[in-house]
Amino acid sequence: MQIALQTKLKAMLWDIPENKRSELSFEILADPYAMFQKDEQLLLKALNSLKWYELTKLISKQNLLLLLTDSTIQKLYPVQRRIYYTNARRLLSKYLVPSSGQST
Repeated sequence: MQIALQTKLKAMLWDIPENKRSELSFEILADPYAMFQKDEQLLLKALNSLKWYELTKLISKQNLLLLLTDSTIQKLYPVQRRIYYTNARRLLSKYLVPSSGQST
């Protein structure tokens, strides 16, 4: 899965020079949440390029919920993708239990 995901990340970064593309894909795999939080354009590329199960494998569902802000979703194209991620965020927020609310 890691190699397939790295290949998809490199394809997602097609508009970046080859040497930087490899480096960036390794950085994303190492800490995807930090990279997507730091660079919204990378997050938008990932949301437009990767499938849902690939995103949830790469980023935890809790972190994905944190990254799916209104402003980020509004930058997605086409409109159907905005609707898709608006619904995804709504469902994630409904079904994910905050860590402070879990019983131990």
